[in-house]
Amino acid sequence: MTTVDVITEVRDSALHVTFNRPDARNAMTWEMYQALAEAAAKIDADPHLRALVLRGAGGRAFVAGTDIAQFRGFSGTDGVAYENRIDEVLSLLAAVSKPVIAVIDGHCVGGGLGIAACADVRVAAPKASFSVPIAKTLGNTLSASTLRRLVRVFGEPRVTSMLLTARRVNAQEALSCGFLTSVDDDLDTVAEQTVASITGGAPLTQWSIKENLRRLNSSRTLDDSDVISKVYGSADFAAAVEAFLSKSPVEWQGR
Repeated sequence: MTTVDVITEVRDSALHVTFNRPDARNAMTWEMYQALAEAAAKIDADPHLRALVLRGAGGRAFVAGTDIAQFRGFSGTDGVAYENRIDEVLSLLAAVSKPVIAVIDGHCVGGGLGIAACADVRVAAPKASFSVPIAKTLGNTLSASTLRRLVRVFGEPRVTSMLLTARRVNAQEALSCGFLTSVDDDLDTVAEQTVASITGGAPLTQWSIKENLRRLNSSRTLDDSDVISKVYGSADFAAAVEAFLSKSPVEWQGR
């Protein structure tokens, strides 16, 4: 299956998904999120597929978040609906019963970091970086579910500093904290070796580990709609979207 902005193809026993908007650093449109959800369903429906591989085109970014132009005219209600949709897609990705591999070359930002956090194995180039700079860019927020995913893979102190200061984590820091399993200049070879190692393993063992980890991590859904609505419905967010798209500075008013 091939679309303009997402390319999916089967190679041997792996389903490869490439986010294909290199000129926009692979920023996600609503259609791209839908294509990702469809890929998650496709791999679990096909008994011959053993792994899902996610990658960004162009070498500059894995995924640079959600396309900002889509946020124009957002209300608080729109923000809640958006975060619910992101939670839905990420939950589908995290629920894939087969191993998911993220191959990260360049920036992995915002929604892209949420996608990568749902992978089971992450490999990256030395130039890769990881951030959620919303406190300096759009002034929006994350759902409690997405925040919980990031805390699980990075740890609460690091996630707190990343979000409150909008700081960027480089590949070596991400490797040292366990988010990445490998950092290598020859990313293509490392990715191929990782896929081969996974697809050569015992499918039921891999399924059982993923399933039991899901059960260990399961917890009730948090109602954060009031928090999300307040942020996405704010004058700050509306002004920041316009400032971002016009490449002009923004002044935070706290309302």
